Amino acid sequence: MPGDGITFVGHSTTLIEVDGARLLTDPVLTARIGHIHRIAPPPARHPRADAVLISHAHHDHLDLRSLRLLPLGVPVIAPPGSAQVLRRSTAHDVVEVEAGTTVRVGAVDVVATPAAHDGRRLPVGRRVEAVGYLVRGTSRVAFFGDTDVFDGMADLAAELDVALLPIWGWGPRVGPGHMDPERAARAAALLAPRLAVPIHWGTLAGPRVWWRADPGMPARRFAELVAAHAPGVSARVLAPGERLELRSRGSSPSGPRTPRP
Repeated sequence: MPGDGITFVGHSTTLIEVDGARLLTDPVLTARIGHIHRIAPPPARHPRADAVLISHAHHDHLDLRSLRLLPLGVPVIAPPGSAQVLRRSTAHDVVEVEAGTTVRVGAVDVVATPAAHDGRRLPVGRRVEAVGYLVRGTSRVAFFGDTDVFDGMADLAAELDVALLPIWGWGPRVGPGHMDPERAARAAALLAPRLAVPIHWGTLAGPRVWWRADPGMPARRFAELVAAHAPGVSARVLAPGERLELRSRGSSPSGPRTPRP
């Protein structure tokens, strides 16, 4: 049986395994979302999970087709705006959370955290909350689907083992409420994890984006900038589909240590 670990499925989809609990974040398991195409290999099989964590309602984070591929017995944890979409459009059991809410999943606590991002489903209407998540067990893992840097990140820094940080997107640039490699490296300095793992890169692409021929560019740049802005943090780049093994605090997690092209 594999132990604790993190698998970067692609984009913001990760499988976090801590103390036997398997948590799937923002699942996107399909070949495309509208005009956005998957440029990395799709997962060979749908990950098995004890709970799904949804950060916000944007289509590349709350993908209804992907959620319908998962068993209905798996609860979906989501902030209010996303929970409304889920209840209206799927038969999944939904646990609604706001920043500060804690949900027990198996042997771990899942704590919803703030995120600096407008999570509304459509570009009109009132602003809708987005959240991140802190998984607390023998390992501590922070996940953000989309966010900008915010000062409160430093409040999450106590003995954090891994921070899963969005560093790019699917279009030609990143807009407000997102991080590019430099801002993500500054977030790593605030969070002060042992490891910073970049996500939200190299998986989905819109038509004619300038970086499509070199999808690993943002991850390489992130690793360079972490060394400059957060020298106490180790950047660990996983290719889509790659798994990182987590070991007990005080030892080094195994897995690739250098950015891939």
